[in-house]
Amino acid sequence: MKWTEDHGTYYLEGGRWLLQPVEDWSQFWQSCNWYTFRPIMLEIENDAHLGGFEVTLVVLGIGFRWRWNYTETEKMTEIKRTIEGIRSGEIETTELPPLGDSRRP
Repeated sequence: MKWTEDHGTYYLEGGRWLLQPVEDWSQFWQSCNWYTFRPIMLEIENDAHLGGFEVTLVVLGIGFRWRWNYTETEKMTEIKRTIEGIRSGEIETTELPPLGDSRRP
């Protein structure tokens, strides 16, 4: 098991599963376009397309998201190959201009 950070999101990773803390409170001390607060939320998802089962539970704005990847589907294998191709330079990517820029497609 290890704690991982990805673009400001932290999660605990353990092989085929991950646990991600969820909190809604910090947004109230920032300037945002909108605010979302979850007093009570339970979400259960079977992501058969990517071979995962996910549960999100939030009470009074604090909770967690737990995901278990029970199998590796053909689509997941394809996504992993694409990621590896981008990282190795085999697949070339293009950065988009910022939102609102007239050069953006």
